[in-house]
Amino acid sequence: MMKDDGKYLHLWMKYAAAIRILVKKTDIESQKLQLYKHEVDNYSPKSNSGHFFSFEIINGKAMNSLKNPAIARDLVQVLDSNTVTKSILKERTIKVSMDKSFELQLEKI
Repeated sequence: MMKDDGKYLHLWMKYAAAIRILVKKTDIESQKLQLYKHEVDNYSPKSNSGHFFSFEIINGKAMNSLKNPAIARDLVQVLDSNTVTKSILKERTIKVSMDKSFELQLEKI
């Protein structure tokens, strides 16, 4: 576990059900979820950077997520902790990313 791990768990838990639905819909097209800067800043107000990331989930396993910031590692933890989401992800290869405008993108590869 790294220094800031766990800081964003509540944020991702709030969106877990919506993300699960979006993961299912990646079969049809790429999906997006707009987060708000003030929500993210509630968990880490001093961090102006480090909220954008990109990693792939291949057969349910996050690749290179340890190189990402805590916000990404916490997302992986929430995805792994939900058995339904985890089983859906085992059948897909998905690119997960969040840009500087706090838009979470899920794209089937």
